Amino acid sequence: MKTMLLFIYCLSAAHCCSQTRYPSEKVQLAIETYAYLKGQNAALKKVARQFPSFTKQVSKLKKNAHPVFGRAERNIEDFLQQELNDYQFNAVEKHVDSLINEQLKNPIEKKEYAGSFLEQVKDKIAFSSNAAVPKGVISFAYHDAPHEEITNGHIINFSTENHPKAEDAVLRLPIPKSWRAADEAEMPGTVQQFTSCDGKGNEKILIVIHELSEEDQNMILTEQSVSEMIPPQSRLIRTENIKIDGMPGIMVEIEETLELALKKMKVRMLQFMCTDKQKLYCLQGSIGPVALNHNLDIHIQKYEPLFRLVAEGMEIEN
Repeated sequence: MKTMLLFIYCLSAAHCCSQTRYPSEKVQLAIETYAYLKGQNAALKKVARQFPSFTKQVSKLKKNAHPVFGRAERNIEDFLQQELNDYQFNAVEKHVDSLINEQLKNPIEKKEYAGSFLEQVKDKIAFSSNAAVPKGVISFAYHDAPHEEITNGHIINFSTENHPKAEDAVLRLPIPKSWRAADEAEMPGTVQQFTSCDGKGNEKILIVIHELSEEDQNMILTEQSVSEMIPPQSRLIRTENIKIDGMPGIMVEIEETLELALKKMKVRMLQFMCTDKQKLYCLQGSIGPVALNHNLDIHIQKYEPLFRLVAEGMEIEN
């Protein structure tokens, strides 16, 4: 039988969160991804030690993995140190190291197994279509600069064509690959909703297509007309004239107060809107909900470049 070395390193994550409850699903995803990355590095070192002829190949793989996989590991460490106290973080590190040491204690049975493993790692680093790279890797690789997930080409090209909620409109736009599409959007009237960190983050992208009434079909989107549309529990922060697929539109930043489970929370959002052929198209990027006393200025600034790139990539099929 093949030694478990070649496969078990990516399974050890399943055991990392089973005994402890952490603050959020995102923290759990971070720990699982951290175990995956550390396990892969440990397995590569073992291959090089046991089969010196693979040393150069292993070194090349580590170098090629550094820009995304290495960045993800560093960002996860930073994130976990913010989310966990020192005792919890040290416990996670010790537990992960213990699992890896236990699973890699036996020698690799055959050199061909090691070679096969290196080919699998090569495919993952190259993000080959047949390589199953955990979404947590991409999520945390760009956690410090989310828009770079798009500029570095990690996207899916989403289309509303044949979508039951799209009002027969066809809208195409780039979505970060690590963001998960919801089975059912939280907000009524939303065609599709995507959530960061494989569905475990607090950032969302919503696509809304609204059929305009006859009286609104000649509506011009301005700061005044938008301010009349937002609910009273919302605060208009700023507006900006923009272009969407070559058509005039508007970007609006709003902060809305919500009543959730008898508790007041708030959401900060950027809405990119335009009208075309009796339809209102809206791409909304949002942060939250969070507590009312939470300042979202830095958070929205961090994600605004990503939301803008998605809006800039919107194409409306006439």
